[in-house]
Amino acid sequence: MQLRDYQERFVNNIAIELTKHRKVVAQLATGGGKTICFSAICDRYIKKSGKSVLILVHRKELLKQAVHSIWKANEIYAQAVIAGMKVIPTAPVYVAMVETAYKRLDKFQNIGLVIIDECHLGNFTKVIDYFTNQYIIGFTATPLSSKKDKPLKNYFDSIVCGIDIPQLIESEHLCREICYGAAEIVNRAELKMRMGEFDEQQMAIQFSNPKYIQSTVNAYRQHSEHRKTIVFNCNVEHSKLVTEAFIKAGYNCKHLDAESNDRDKILEWFAQTPEAILCNVGIATTGFDQPDIETVIVNKATTSMPLWLQMCGRGGRPHPVKLAFTIIDLGGNTVTHGFWSSPRDWFDIFYNPPKKGNGVAPVKDCPKCEALVHARCMECPECGYEFPKPEVSEDEHIQEFMVLSKELDVMELIERNTQYKEYYSFYLISRELAKQAQNTIPKMTDENFDFLLNRNIELGRVWCKAAKKRYTQWHTDQITITLQNEISKLFPKWAKKSSSVAIQV
Repeated sequence: MQLRDYQERFVNNIAIELTKHRKVVAQLATGGGKTICFSAICDRYIKKSGKSVLILVHRKELLKQAVHSIWKANEIYAQAVIAGMKVIPTAPVYVAMVETAYKRLDKFQNIGLVIIDECHLGNFTKVIDYFTNQYIIGFTATPLSSKKDKPLKNYFDSIVCGIDIPQLIESEHLCREICYGAAEIVNRAELKMRMGEFDEQQMAIQFSNPKYIQSTVNAYRQHSEHRKTIVFNCNVEHSKLVTEAFIKAGYNCKHLDAESNDRDKILEWFAQTPEAILCNVGIATTGFDQPDIETVIVNKATTSMPLWLQMCGRGGRPHPVKLAFTIIDLGGNTVTHGFWSSPRDWFDIFYNPPKKGNGVAPVKDCPKCEALVHARCMECPECGYEFPKPEVSEDEHIQEFMVLSKELDVMELIERNTQYKEYYSFYLISRELAKQAQNTIPKMTDENFDFLLNRNIELGRVWCKAAKKRYTQWHTDQITITLQNEISKLFPKWAKKSSSVAIQV
């Protein structure tokens, strides 16, 4: 199978990186053709080395998909290693779920390369410890570990980043999204935490409130009626309640979870039914490919950016039935993690995983069509509604985040100041943002400062990329100090109390 140009570059860059490091993360956005890429890697590695490849997955659907894709792409036989089956000693490729492989590690012969699918899940550690001399490639769309105390950089030496979502949309390999949020949602601040994620049981109880169940149906009716839709719910009980509500409202809806006996039949029904609604729990987040999905309803809250992006990504595949797809966010995830199609610096995220308190640019909803848009937008891109400029008095608390009058051009700043010291333009970004704030808003608040700081950090990363420097915590610290000093000069009333404000980045 012929690789796309960006896929060829990605595969070649991985090969180059493996000449320097034995364990490498391979990041490629959902829709970029991850399975095709590691099929090509298997083909080239086997032909060059004469050794076998072990591919580790975490679900049986992904196991079947990998075996099928490797044969279809390069006509390479891959043995699916499942319980009760003898491991063939001469197979060129083995595909196994992590636990299955772990119980049979001594059965695999001549392994030279191990590929871990969805490595951000972090369930691979006890397996790769066994392979001390083999090459290890961890594939993921989101190189942010699900276990914050065990970042991927603890297990891999380096990262190779492929094409990102915005570029895939631009090249029409993915669809753009339209995102809607509910006016009333469960308060995330009231949800209990368990092992770094919202407590599933307690969250399900909150989301199972009849008014939230009904609002799920209402959101579908208003924004996505008669379109193929997938719904991600909190747990099985919650999902079944949502399914019943859809059926009662007259819609064609089924529920699916890991324990469903008719799992294959339901997936076949969903594939063949144009207006089907599939309520699911933990099934269709990764490796689920149904291109004609037109709407994704995220009916839960999550602290995990990878999970948020994976759920949304189920609707991103291009298909003749859609020009764009719809995301209905009922859990406040867009505000926490950003838009699905926002650019993200995965190289930096791998080396500097975000800590508690990292924020994203805020969003607001359009009062006319209810689409979620960036807070800086003064016109809704979906319906054309013009947002009124906020009128505030000196003593009034500013609820809306500021709209910067002009987007800073980092490259222009660099070119205009080449006669100065290397980091002059880096610090100038903070000064320019502070001046824009002075010209835009009458009063500085902690919320406005946090917004400015997040934007400053984004532009700082752009500067580092242009200057060919790796963005580090040092850069964040310098940005924070410089911006706080500049804002304090221009907004002295805020400066008096800012010393007691703990700024988290």
